[in-house]
Amino acid sequence: MDVNRVYKRCNRITSAVAAALALALVPVLGNAQAESQEASEDAARTPSHPLDSLLSQELVSVVETLQASGRVSEDTRYHIINLHEPPKADVLNWAHGDSFSREAFVVLRQELRTFEAIVDLSDQDVTTWREVEGVQPNMLGEEFSGGDEVIKGHPDWQAAMRRRGITEFESVSCEPVTPGYFGIGEEEGRRMGKAVCYELSGAQNYWGRPVGGLTILFDLDRFEVIRVIDTGPVPIPSAPVDYDQASVGALREIPTPISIEQPAGPSFRVDGQEVSWQKWNLHFRIDPRVGLVVSRVRYTDGGNVRSILYQGSLSELFVPYMDPTVGWYWRTYMDAGEFLVGINAVSLEPGVDCPGSARYFDVAFANAEGTPENRPRAACLFERYAGDVAWRHYEFVTGETETRKKRDLVLRLVSAIGNYDYTFDWTFQQDGTIRVGVGASGIEQVKAVASRTVNDDGGDADSAYGRFVSEHTVAINHDHFFNFRLDLDVDGTNNSFVQDNLKTVPLGAEHPRKSIWILDSQTARTEQQGKLRISLEQPALWRIINPNTTGPVGYPVSYQIKPGSNAVSLMTPEDFPQLRAGFTDYHLWVTPYQAEERYAAGAYPAQSKGGDGLPSWTNTNRSIENTDLVIWYSVGLHHVVRAEDWPVLPTNWLSFELRPFDFFERNPAIDLPAGSR
Repeated sequence: MDVNRVYKRCNRITSAVAAALALALVPVLGNAQAESQEASEDAARTPSHPLDSLLSQELVSVVETLQASGRVSEDTRYHIINLHEPPKADVLNWAHGDSFSREAFVVLRQELRTFEAIVDLSDQDVTTWREVEGVQPNMLGEEFSGGDEVIKGHPDWQAAMRRRGITEFESVSCEPVTPGYFGIGEEEGRRMGKAVCYELSGAQNYWGRPVGGLTILFDLDRFEVIRVIDTGPVPIPSAPVDYDQASVGALREIPTPISIEQPAGPSFRVDGQEVSWQKWNLHFRIDPRVGLVVSRVRYTDGGNVRSILYQGSLSELFVPYMDPTVGWYWRTYMDAGEFLVGINAVSLEPGVDCPGSARYFDVAFANAEGTPENRPRAACLFERYAGDVAWRHYEFVTGETETRKKRDLVLRLVSAIGNYDYTFDWTFQQDGTIRVGVGASGIEQVKAVASRTVNDDGGDADSAYGRFVSEHTVAINHDHFFNFRLDLDVDGTNNSFVQDNLKTVPLGAEHPRKSIWILDSQTARTEQQGKLRISLEQPALWRIINPNTTGPVGYPVSYQIKPGSNAVSLMTPEDFPQLRAGFTDYHLWVTPYQAEERYAAGAYPAQSKGGDGLPSWTNTNRSIENTDLVIWYSVGLHHVVRAEDWPVLPTNWLSFELRPFDFFERNPAIDLPAGSR
């Protein structure tokens, strides 16, 4: 099999489909897309900030520089080309009008070996080139689609299809994905993929048509089938699974219109990738690996511009399934490190994914050949008013009411990774709070089973690791864990971490009260002390303080991490997936800032044996007191799927807040004007 021929064929197909879709969307999107593209082109002529996303021409320059160095060939596959950030101190000292350097970080693969490179875009020079042994980089789109053709040509697969009564092989799709690591001999030393198959005919939603009992082991380097595992045919589900209007039938009555208009335009201002709004100032970019990255987040307080967050982003996204059978146990995905959240960002639908007043931002990513591909409307920015109240008070004595409307600024990206669609929101509130939210939607991964429902003979056994959502269809129990990297700079770079434990104090038999609770504040001095779990039995406030800056009433200024709903991993510590996702051992980790420490599960989680990232870094137990800190916070969900989650999941939100705590002199939203605007 000519691997490069398959790769290039897949790229041509992908490009052709993308071009056709773009042409088809022009009349539908009209001015919205044209304005988005125009704004993107204007901003893309030259980077205006050291942390701006790489532009198309910069991506081209990276590849040309590598080619000129003689280190790469036309067969080289580019797994990621990303901004290599300048030193933090340089960014903090930079001012508009100053020059700045631009570098790119590249992960590439050739001759079955993985390399990292740093390319200086100003001098067009390869400043760093090194082989990284014993790792597997993220999967490429062509590896998914190219594997399908090879699998369907294998005689063992074709025999398995015939046993299921399938003779039209083009009606089936089999795409290999990353299988994690489980110490299995035949998988050692290979770039592994494992594929399951879906029937494409009869339904648009092919996720609801799994071909049961079949798993294909695939070598992604050699592009060949290792082995076909067939545990026996299972009926392919045939119940309705589509969710378009034709499938749903009569739609409910259209509600009366809700119109939110801004005839004078939005209140925010955008300059390149910098945003200012309601005392907030920030920079953002769209990163190919982690999606949205917000940087240099500051708040103007009484004329003083105060730093809050140097940088915040997703770090990793872990989705393990809880079925021990041969076709499922290995489905333990690291969606950010293995598949890339930013690369999988989808074009947002104006007026639906974002309101009509939103501003959209395009981005360019490099494909496997290093060629830039534009992603229109990859992110949006908008103001939101949902009828909420910023603050209010009714005074009983006078009968007077003071109330203020609450308006937020939302930065949004949606990433479609396989069957799931994730909405990532960074919401900036007028009271100085930053709310980070993740909304999960899309389609559940389901298993074809012999039983029609749970009440049939064998139904209990078939649903031992999930729940029936339709006939012959079981959705498998699974988790979602999102880890966020938060480089907080609360009024400067030197911060400490404080845990305010809520401690019960008995008052004794002589007191009318028998107990109260008080705060018992403890400053974490080392990384081991900064590894924490949420506890309802022993509640605590988690704060990042600046011990060098005192607030108006004498306390150190601080920002609080305020959790929302959460979960903790239930897998045993020695389980291979848990070793690979060690960051889920705790909800919160605190580390001293190190520029190279960016991903909670390590730089290369695909087929990792585990222990990388946070568990490895914190083993040295470094000091975390009065220094530049990074907070790593995870939000999680144990997903027991219900019938109402099928055939498409209502958006399920998880969130947390970064909330000022003794940072301001008083309620920072007290100056909101009264009125109806």
